[in-house]
Amino acid sequence: MSAITGNILIVEDDGQTRDLLATLLATQGFYAVSAEDGLEALHLLRTVRRRAPDVPCLVLLDLTMPRFSGHEFRRAQLGDPSVAAVPVAVISGAIDIEKRAEALGPVAIVAKPIDFNVLLDVVRRYCA
Repeated sequence: MSAITGNILIVEDDGQTRDLLATLLATQGFYAVSAEDGLEALHLLRTVRRRAPDVPCLVLLDLTMPRFSGHEFRRAQLGDPSVAAVPVAVISGAIDIEKRAEALGPVAIVAKPIDFNVLLDVVRRYCA
Protein backbone atom coordinates (compact mmCIF):
# COMPACT_ATOMS: atom_id res chain seq x y z
CA MET A 1 0.00 0.00 0.00
CA SER A 2 1.48 3.30 -0.99
CA ALA A 3 0.40 6.44 0.78
CA ILE A 4 -2.12 7.62 -1.78
CA THR A 5 -5.64 8.54 -0.85
CA GLY A 6 -8.21 5.80 -1.02
CA ASN A 7 -6.29 2.81 0.32
CA ILE A 8 -8.75 0.23 1.59
CA LEU A 9 -8.12 -3.05 3.39
CA ILE A 10 -10.53 -5.83 2.43
CA VAL A 11 -10.76 -8.65 4.98
CA GLU A 12 -12.75 -11.48 3.39
CA ASP A 13 -12.11 -15.23 3.29
CA ASP A 14 -13.97 -15.80 0.02
CA GLY A 15 -11.53 -15.23 -2.85
CA GLN A 16 -14.19 -14.35 -5.43
CA THR A 17 -15.78 -11.74 -3.16
CA ARG A 18 -12.33 -10.29 -2.35
CA ASP A 19 -11.44 -9.98 -6.04
CA LEU A 20 -14.84 -8.54 -6.94
CA LEU A 21 -14.59 -5.87 -4.24
CA ALA A 22 -11.01 -4.96 -5.21
CA THR A 23 -11.96 -4.70 -8.88
CA LEU A 24 -15.04 -2.60 -8.15
CA LEU A 25 -13.05 -0.24 -5.93
CA ALA A 26 -10.29 0.05 -8.55
CA THR A 27 -12.84 1.14 -11.19
CA GLN A 28 -13.75 3.99 -8.83
CA GLY A 29 -10.13 5.06 -8.30
CA PHE A 30 -9.52 3.35 -4.96
CA TYR A 31 -6.64 1.03 -4.20
CA ALA A 32 -7.43 -2.13 -2.26
CA VAL A 33 -5.24 -4.61 -0.45
CA SER A 34 -6.78 -7.89 0.67
CA ALA A 35 -6.38 -10.29 3.54
CA GLU A 36 -8.12 -13.64 3.77
CA ASP A 37 -8.56 -13.63 7.54
CA GLY A 38 -8.33 -11.40 10.57
CA LEU A 39 -4.81 -12.46 11.51
CA GLU A 40 -3.35 -11.56 8.12
CA ALA A 41 -5.35 -8.32 8.19
CA LEU A 42 -4.05 -7.33 11.62
CA HIS A 43 -0.46 -7.93 10.53
CA LEU A 44 -0.97 -5.91 7.32
CA LEU A 45 -2.67 -3.09 9.20
CA ARG A 46 0.09 -2.80 11.79
CA THR A 47 2.84 -2.92 9.15
CA VAL A 48 1.21 -0.26 6.97
CA ARG A 49 0.34 2.10 9.84
CA ARG A 50 3.99 2.18 10.93
CA ARG A 51 4.99 3.51 7.50
CA ALA A 52 1.92 5.60 6.66
CA PRO A 53 -0.22 6.76 9.62
CA ASP A 54 -3.22 7.69 7.43
CA VAL A 55 -3.37 4.37 5.55
CA PRO A 56 -5.71 2.63 5.09
CA CYS A 57 -8.67 5.00 5.19
CA LEU A 58 -11.13 2.11 5.75
CA VAL A 59 -11.28 -1.60 6.56
CA LEU A 60 -14.04 -3.66 4.93
CA LEU A 61 -14.46 -6.53 7.39
CA ASP A 62 -16.27 -9.83 6.91
CA LEU A 63 -17.38 -11.33 10.23
CA THR A 64 -17.28 -15.06 9.56
CA MET A 65 -13.82 -16.30 8.65
CA PRO A 66 -11.73 -19.30 9.64
CA ARG A 67 -8.66 -18.97 11.88
CA PHE A 68 -9.33 -15.41 13.07
CA SER A 69 -12.85 -14.00 12.76
CA GLY A 70 -14.00 -10.44 12.21
CA HIS A 71 -14.88 -10.21 15.91
CA GLU A 72 -11.40 -11.38 16.94
CA PHE A 73 -9.79 -8.95 14.48
CA ARG A 74 -11.83 -6.03 15.81
CA ARG A 75 -11.05 -6.88 19.45
CA ALA A 76 -7.32 -7.01 18.67
CA GLN A 77 -7.53 -3.84 16.56
CA LEU A 78 -9.26 -1.85 19.30
CA GLY A 79 -6.71 -3.11 21.83
CA ASP A 80 -3.78 -1.75 19.78
CA PRO A 81 -3.46 2.07 19.92
CA SER A 82 -1.45 2.16 16.68
CA VAL A 83 -4.38 0.81 14.63
CA ALA A 84 -7.45 1.36 16.82
CA ALA A 85 -8.57 4.53 15.02
CA VAL A 86 -8.88 2.98 11.54
CA PRO A 87 -12.60 2.96 10.67
CA VAL A 88 -14.20 -0.42 10.03
CA ALA A 89 -17.25 -1.20 7.90
CA VAL A 90 -18.70 -4.66 8.53
CA ILE A 91 -19.77 -6.77 5.55
CA SER A 92 -21.82 -9.87 6.31
CA GLY A 93 -24.47 -12.18 5.01
CA ALA A 94 -25.75 -12.97 8.50
CA ILE A 95 -29.49 -12.58 8.97
CA ASP A 96 -28.93 -10.83 12.31
CA ILE A 97 -26.10 -8.66 10.95
CA GLU A 98 -27.14 -5.53 12.88
CA LYS A 99 -27.09 -7.37 16.20
CA ARG A 100 -23.84 -9.21 15.45
CA ALA A 101 -22.00 -6.10 14.26
CA GLU A 102 -23.32 -3.63 16.82
CA ALA A 103 -20.84 -4.58 19.56
CA LEU A 104 -17.92 -4.02 17.18
CA GLY A 105 -18.60 -0.30 16.76
CA PRO A 106 -18.41 -0.23 12.96
CA VAL A 107 -18.82 3.02 11.04
CA ALA A 108 -21.18 1.18 8.69
CA ILE A 109 -22.82 -2.19 8.11
CA VAL A 110 -23.18 -3.53 4.56
CA ALA A 111 -25.33 -6.62 4.04
CA LYS A 112 -24.51 -9.39 1.59
CA PRO A 113 -25.36 -9.71 -1.21
CA ILE A 114 -23.57 -6.38 -1.44
CA ASP A 115 -25.35 -3.37 -2.89
CA PHE A 116 -22.38 -1.67 -4.57
CA ASN A 117 -23.98 1.79 -4.41
CA VAL A 118 -24.31 1.46 -0.63
CA LEU A 119 -20.74 0.19 -0.37
CA LEU A 120 -19.36 3.02 -2.51
CA ASP A 121 -21.23 5.60 -0.43
CA VAL A 122 -19.49 4.24 2.69
CA VAL A 123 -16.09 4.10 0.98
CA ARG A 124 -16.40 7.66 -0.34
CA ARG A 125 -17.41 8.93 3.08
CA TYR A 126 -14.10 7.75 4.59
CA CYS A 127 -11.73 7.68 1.63
CA ALA A 128 -12.59 10.49 -0.79
